[in-house]
Amino acid sequence: MQFFIYLILFLCISVKYSSSNYILCTPKCTQITVSFLQPLTIPIACQKDDNLTNIYEYALSCVIDYRIDYDAEQIYINFQASNDTNLLKEQNQSEFLIQSVWLGFDQESNQPNITHRKYGCNIKTDCARLFYLNTIERLITDGKLKLDEITLELYNQSKPTRRRCKDSRKTGNKSIIPCRNGLCYAHNIDKKQYCTTDNTPMFFSEIEYHLPKLMINEREVIEYKCNKNLCNTNETIKKIEKILIDYTNWNYNNNNNNSIIKNEEQNPIKEKSSTIQQTVSYYLIILSLINLQFIF
Repeated sequence: MQFFIYLILFLCISVKYSSSNYILCTPKCTQITVSFLQPLTIPIACQKDDNLTNIYEYALSCVIDYRIDYDAEQIYINFQASNDTNLLKEQNQSEFLIQSVWLGFDQESNQPNITHRKYGCNIKTDCARLFYLNTIERLITDGKLKLDEITLELYNQSKPTRRRCKDSRKTGNKSIIPCRNGLCYAHNIDKKQYCTTDNTPMFFSEIEYHLPKLMINEREVIEYKCNKNLCNTNETIKKIEKILIDYTNWNYNNNNNNSIIKNEEQNPIKEKSSTIQQTVSYYLIILSLINLQFIF
């Protein structure tokens, strides 16, 4: 008899802790497109309004997936809600950001200038929407200037013919080689630097950050082909890395986001957790009592 009492208490406690992680998100909204002129203007169909169809859903984490097209000056946004327990890598993880940046230095490359971001969180009601609203204006203003800095650092419109590149396969003075018929190539993770015969300039970066920081999943990948003299040296790569850190602005974003989140009302989360807890606990107790009757 005592065993079953302990079992009931254990199940109730388990339900309490598992249900408390649910937060309110905005997934019931089709992809929306907003312009750089009005990046904070979310369509009425995707806003909170008790008189409209409910667009909210409770989930383990809120996610926003959005693409910033700097050429078209448009932002394409998808709100999501996820119950995937693997989305946040560890139990104590509360936020993540995956960001990819593509830059096409000239029209011949046919590469648009795009930043693609996926952000997820379980810290507050609609925290993914808050993250977007808190960060998007900087990305399309100051952030655009940072991307322009990368272009100026790596690409010359006049396309100089006399060019030297760093070659990581060589040492000493021999590591600087002429590259008259190609471009300088660099990859910061693979530590590859050389002259490539590919004449299509490009830039790609992919980062993944977590909060709290998770070293095994953190990454900052940079790969590019540039046409400036010695544009793939270690010094230049470090300079590009710093510009990208300033562009992403991860630490500032989180401090700003968390300060706003602390001021938001938390009642909806508590109400949902309490409802789940009470309902499931009730059924567990009833089922346990029925089992006890059969046993005794």
